[in-house]
Amino acid sequence: MGNINVSRGQGELFRGILVVLGAPATGKTTVAKKLASITGCSYLNVGSLAKERGYILGKDEERNSLILDEEAVLGELRELCKKMHCLIVETISPTTIPEDLVSIVIAVRCRPSVLLSRLKERGYSPSKIRENIEYEAVDGPLYDALQLAEEGRIVEIDGCEGDLDSEIERILDAVRGKSHRLGRFNWSEDFMSVLDALSHMDFGQ
Repeated sequence: MGNINVSRGQGELFRGILVVLGAPATGKTTVAKKLASITGCSYLNVGSLAKERGYILGKDEERNSLILDEEAVLGELRELCKKMHCLIVETISPTTIPEDLVSIVIAVRCRPSVLLSRLKERGYSPSKIRENIEYEAVDGPLYDALQLAEEGRIVEIDGCEGDLDSEIERILDAVRGKSHRLGRFNWSEDFMSVLDALSHMDFGQ
């Protein structure tokens, strides 16, 4: 765990839901579980919860993704928050999170060229790879974070190339109320470098 230490008093700073969101393969799970281990908060993955509880309405064949029963997930999270003082929730979409219970939102970011390699390794289809890389390139995770909280309760971290302990410390600083800025990442140049690869993938080359 490096030099990170959260005392009992510091742990009490964590209340409600700490949301960890971002594109697939950006390191959300690693960040969320590490954060849970040092704070004592419980960890929950929205996708796994929905599958376990049967909160699935169907499948989006075009996007090859499951359609979650958002109301059921929202209700479940509210009930869980009545039983525990803090909950770290990993999700891809902000629409499954009860906004009034959100303490802080962590937007996990990843350089598009790195994300391209990771998604290919996971066997994602060309269309899904392009969709997720474009989402990252246009600051989609930051936009989604802003649907749940104001700027002062959002922190961006590098889940692919950043030092994990340093990035976790950035989160802890935000929770403690230390100032931080958004707009930390500008992927425009890197995104341009992968456009050719994306075009060839789309055309099956």
